[in-house]
Amino acid sequence: MRLEFGCHIITYGDIPKTLKYGILAEKAGFDLLSLPDHLFHPVDEKVFKGHPWDVYTLLTAIGMKTEKIKLMPGVSDVLRRHPATVAHIISTLDQLTGGRAVLALGAGEAFHLDPIPDVRWDNPVRRLREGIHVIKTLWESEAESPAFFDGKYFKLRNAYMGIKPLKKVSILVGGYGPKMRKLIGELADGWLPWIESPKTYKKSFESIKEHAKRAGRNPEELIGGAIIFTSVSKDGDKAKEILTPRTKLTLLLRNRLLKNLGYEELAKEAFDLWNMSFEGKEIEKLQELSEKVPDEAVEAVTVGGTPEEAIEKIERYVKAGVNLFVALPTLPNFEETISWFEKEIIPYFKECAEHKK
Repeated sequence: MRLEFGCHIITYGDIPKTLKYGILAEKAGFDLLSLPDHLFHPVDEKVFKGHPWDVYTLLTAIGMKTEKIKLMPGVSDVLRRHPATVAHIISTLDQLTGGRAVLALGAGEAFHLDPIPDVRWDNPVRRLREGIHVIKTLWESEAESPAFFDGKYFKLRNAYMGIKPLKKVSILVGGYGPKMRKLIGELADGWLPWIESPKTYKKSFESIKEHAKRAGRNPEELIGGAIIFTSVSKDGDKAKEILTPRTKLTLLLRNRLLKNLGYEELAKEAFDLWNMSFEGKEIEKLQELSEKVPDEAVEAVTVGGTPEEAIEKIERYVKAGVNLFVALPTLPNFEETISWFEKEIIPYFKECAEHKK
C-alpha cells in the first residue's frame, strides 16, 4: 500500500480561509483533505480559538472547487447524527465529487454533548460498533433485500438506501483503548489516531492487526492513518517553537498516551479528551500543567523542523506502519508548511516509491 498524504485543516470560525486552504492542499499534491467535526466549543477560547462550522457543508464546498483530493471528516460520530444520516450524507458527497468521500468516525466526546443533554452517551464503543454496522448494511441494501438491524442503540426496519457511494468508501476509526482497537481490527478499514509517537503507534497498530487476524481479515489491507501536528520551515527551530504550546495542551488531553510515553506521574494529573468539558477549573489546570510537559514529549509526537528533519520523522512513522500521513499544519506557518510538502516532502516520498518499483 503506497504512502498517501493528507492535510487536516483547523480554521474554526473562518469559513473563507478553510475553503482557501482546502484548495491549496490539492494544489500542493495532497491526496486527502480532512476537517474536524465539532458542534459546540466552550465560550472561553483559551483552548479552541474560534467556533466550529458544519464539516459536511464545508467538505462539499471544497469538493466543488477541487477535482482529485479525497474528502473526509476527521472525525465524525454516530451520536449527533444517526448512522443512517451519516450513510446518506457520505453517499451524496461521494456521488457529488466523483467518488472522493472517505468516512472517519470516533466514539464521540463529552464537550460536544454537554449543551445537548438529550443526546445520550453511555457505552460509546458499542454505539460506534452498531453505527458502523448500520452504515455498511444500508450501503449494501437493495430494493428487493432491504436492511434490517436490531441493536441496543440503533435499529433498521425494511430500510433501503437508494443512493449509494460510487465506490467502496473506506471507514477509518480514531480511538485508543483496548475496546476501540478490537473494534477497528474487526470492523474498520483503518486506524486514524490523533497524535502518536512512532513507537506508541507501532505498538497499538500491531494490536489492531492482531484483532483483524483473529477476525479472519487480512491485517495488511488495513489503512494506517495518523493525524500529526506538523510545522516545517527553513528555520527548523522556529518551526518546532510554533508547535510547542498547542502540542503540550493536546498531550494533556491524552493521559494514556503520556503514560505510554513514559510520563506516568504527569499522566495521573492529565485528562482524557472523551470526558473533558473545557470549562472553569479544567481550563486552569490545563494551563498550569502545560508548564510540566517536557519539550521531549512534544518532539516525540510531532513532525517539526526543516524539510530534511520532517522527512526523517515521517520515515519513522512509515516504519511504524503509517501509510496515510495526515499533516495537521499549525496556522502561524500553515502556508509555509504546505509549500515545503509541495516542493520537497511529497516529491521525496513519490521518488522513493518509484525506486522501490
